[in-house]
Parts: sequence; structure tokens; C-alpha cells
Amino acid sequence: MDILKKFLLSFVPIRFVRYKYNPILVYHSLGLTSNFKTKIHHVDLITLEKQLRYIQKYWKFVTIDEYLDTKNKKGLTSLTIDDGYKNVIDESLKIFEKLEIPITIFINSSTLNGKIFWRDKIRYLIENKMIRKFVNNSKLFNENDINNFYYLSKSSKFNTKVVELELNDFFLKENINLKIEERLCFDNKKYLINHPLIYYGNHSANHYFLSSLSKEEQYNDIIECKNFLESYNIKRSNVFCLPFGGINSYNDDTVGILKDLNYRSLLLTENKLNKLTKDKKIYRIMPTNSSIDDFIKKIYLKQMILNKN
Repeated sequence: MDILKKFLLSFVPIRFVRYKYNPILVYHSLGLTSNFKTKIHHVDLITLEKQLRYIQKYWKFVTIDEYLDTKNKKGLTSLTIDDGYKNVIDESLKIFEKLEIPITIFINSSTLNGKIFWRDKIRYLIENKMIRKFVNNSKLFNENDINNFYYLSKSSKFNTKVVELELNDFFLKENINLKIEERLCFDNKKYLINHPLIYYGNHSANHYFLSSLSKEEQYNDIIECKNFLESYNIKRSNVFCLPFGGINSYNDDTVGILKDLNYRSLLLTENKLNKLTKDKKIYRIMPTNSSIDDFIKKIYLKQMILNKN
């Protein structure tokens, strides 16, 4: 099957993709270290530079807001980064500077206010084989949820704000304190820098699964991050980046709130290429530590076969 796929991909010139679609990139963790234990979207620096140089052969990098502003989008792409991992500033910034690529980092403001990212707590439970113990103490989860706990904990089945409260109670009860090195996202204002290539955007305050929340809870989480960003002398994006990025992770309440707050567009992470004319929702692709050429062609073929977007 893999041989057949490679054979088919070899017959897809990248110019075919460029004629109809633009790849909008999303990364998360970007750095030298690639041996994270569990559930981290990470690309190492050597792979990152190779991928970006390849993209630059066929597309021009612009900011996500400039992409929206441009009427003729043919040949344009944009690079976005979610969650605000420290290594983006500490390690990978030099790559963007060398290649002169603008980036937009979508942050969760709660970690910059001293809060531990609740997904880091989920990862801690998984890495330390404590899921069962947590579930046995939970009022939300039960025995049937253990095997699929990571994904169920970020779904509309459970109010993710309440999930976080249960995590906090459990960590307090078990006297668990995450070490500094286990706090992977921005936790200091030094990561908010006024740099010609860096823009910052709203990824909500707490990275909850928005469709699991009430309308009021959604509004509070979005406006908190918006107000936080506006209090700093940094370049800001007027695009909202959806936490978790899936089509099921938002609802009509989310769309209404974003409209009321004058956000121009919504970023999704569905591993889809964008048609040259679409603006209301922007699909993104998430490269891994592999060939970005094959990755883009696979997505292109899938969309052409299914005739989707």
C-alpha cells in the first residue's frame, strides 16, 4: 500500500496543488529536543528548516492577517503556531529570522498569568500511569473512559472547565507539583516580544474545548485572552485560533461571540488545504517530522478524490 501511495504521489506535480490551493501551516512545539514522552506535536529544527525552504519554493509567506487582506491569494501561505511553547522563542526563532518568515503565535493567556496548562496535567497523568487512579476519584469519568481518556478529556462530552477543576483537586490531594521543565508553554512576559516577524493572537485564555462550555463561559474565555493581548505593546492578529481546531470544537455560540468581538476569521486544524477564495474559516495543515512534499500531496489527492473544499 505504501509503495502504491508513493507511486501515485510521484505523479502529482506540486504546481497542480499551487494552482488551486494554499497550505496554511500550524506548528506547536519547535526545538532541538524531540524526545517528549507523550502527546506533544513536535517538529525538530532541522526538519522545520527543510520544510520551510521547500514551501518557499512555491509559496510566499505572509502573516495570517495579510493573507486575509489579499484579494488574489494565489501563491501565498502563512505560518501559525499554537499554544505558545517556550522553545518557539528560545530555539526556533533563529530559523524564522534566517528565512525572513513572519509568524503568528496564538497563546493561552492563563499560563502567562501563572496557571499551569491543564493539558500538561493530562499528559502528566498519562506519563505517570495515574489515569485509573484519577478516574476512580472522578465524578465525571468512569471505568469505560480509561482507554480513551486523552481524547475524551478534550471533547464536548464533558465540560472541560469542570475537567480542569477535577484535575486541580486531584493534583492537590496527591500533592503533585509540576516541575518548571514540565511547564512547556509561555509562563513569563519575556516571551511577549516586539519583533518585526512576530505577531500574537487569541487562542482563548484556557484552551478549553469551547463547544463543551456554556455561551457565557465561552465568552469569558475568549474575552480574557483578548484583553490580555491588548494590554501589551506587541503586534496582534485579528484572527481567532480555535482551541483543538476540530470542526466539533466550536458551535453557533462561538461564531456569534467572535462576530460580536470583531474577529475576522476562524482558524481550524483539519489538515486541509485552502481554496484560494475562502476566508470565513481557514483550514490549516500540521506538518510532522516527515516529508512535507508527500504530506501536502496526500492531502491534495484526498481533497480531489472526495471533492471537498
